[in-house]
Amino acid sequence: MGDFGELGSIGKKQSGKKGDASDIGKTEGFAKTEVGKTEGKTEGKVGKTEGELGKTEGKVGKTEGELGKTEGELGKTEGELGKTEGELGKTEGELGKTEGKVGKTEGELAKTEGKVAKTEGKVAKTEGELGKTEGDLGKK
Repeated sequence: MGDFGELGSIGKKQSGKKGDASDIGKTEGFAKTEVGKTEGKTEGKVGKTEGELGKTEGKVGKTEGELGKTEGELGKTEGELGKTEGELGKTEGELGKTEGKVGKTEGELAKTEGKVAKTEGKVAKTEGELGKTEGDLGKK
């Protein structure tokens, strides 16, 4: 039969012998069947391809959803980090304030110690003068 099956024999029937209506009907039926098969295969392939495309799109959608979830978690983590950094800054500020108070107290303590040392010096000088005076009195 050739590449066209029974369709290829149409010319032979017309040139060699007379074909009847049933032969033409058979040929038309065969042609319609072959076209139907081809269309069916093509539609099947298209359907399969569309199904694969849908599956791929579903995977992409799932991946996009997971990405969105991950981005949301990242945003939440960044927010928590910002809050923690703010609390750290507040604590560092309070520490600086406390260190300033300690520095001021240490300065006041040093000033007081200086006054005490000056007073002790005056007392020592006075004691020295008293000792000299007592020594002078003892010589007389």
